[in-house]
This record gives sequence, structure tokens and C-alpha cells, in this order.
Amino acid sequence: MPLEGHLVGLLNLLAAPFRDFGAVWLGIVPLYVSLVLGELYRSKVSFGHAVGNGFIMLWAGVNWAMHLSNLGFFSYLGGAKDHTAVAWIVAAGAVGLGIFTIILGFRKKDRTLCQVLGHTRFSGYFLITLYPMQVGLVTWNWPSLESILIFALPAWFFIYLVGRLLRVFMK
Repeated sequence: MPLEGHLVGLLNLLAAPFRDFGAVWLGIVPLYVSLVLGELYRSKVSFGHAVGNGFIMLWAGVNWAMHLSNLGFFSYLGGAKDHTAVAWIVAAGAVGLGIFTIILGFRKKDRTLCQVLGHTRFSGYFLITLYPMQVGLVTWNWPSLESILIFALPAWFFIYLVGRLLRVFMK
């Protein structure tokens, strides 16, 4: 698939939650707000930021698990079984990584790992882009996941630049 196809796939993932008004308020708006506020007010990452980010990841994972548990018995039969299993694995991964990040932040031991997990853009990008697939707005597929991974570094850099510009204009 050409790079333009991956860009269209990523833009589709970012726009999908806004097509369903019910999916916006409980699922995606808190993730965008935490990303914007995290980039706006956190210039230096600390253990406290890691704890806050861990709670964001934990909240998103629990939200996804609640959505998946409400799908019902018939969603596990037939073709949806594979996609539901992947969605459960991703939700469990978000919960596990959230708990790990919270514990890491409270223990104040590993500063290097805490600097990676403490960045809001680290969790925010993946949580926002995985959200449409997790709640069933977009079907889980490899091209969408490839699009997320291909544009991860450019998106993190873009989020960093926007955060820097917002901090400069807020002074």
C-alpha cells in the first residue's frame, strides 16, 4: 500500500469517532483533553506525570473492556471472533501498561522508563488511534494498524511542535 493510502487510513481512524456522537463524549474527548493539557502544561516529565498517564491508560483500557463486555454472546460467534479477541488483548494491554506505569511512578525507581511512559503523547497517540477499532467503529485490520505504526514518530513530533507553540502563545 502506498504511503498516501496509510495516511488516508490514519485520517479515517481519527475521524471515525466523530461520526457517532455517542462515541465522542465518553471515549474520545477525555483522551484529546488529556493530550492537549498534558502537552500544554507538562514541559518536564516526572514520576507524577507517569502516574497520571498510567491512570489515562488504565481508564481507556477499562472503558474498552466495558464496551467489549457489552457486545453480548453472539458477537463472539462467527467472523467477529478474531477481531474481538484482538480487541480484548489490546484492552488488557492498556490496563496492564496503565497499572505498570502507575506503580513505576509511585516507586520512583526507573527514571528512563518513566520518561517514556510519562509523556502524554506516548499514550495519547495510541489510545486515540486505537479507540475506533476498540469500540467497533472501524474493523480491526492490519492496514489500519500499519498506518498507526508508520505515522507514530511523525505524529509524536507534530504533537510536540504543537505543544511547544501553544506554550509559547500562552505566555
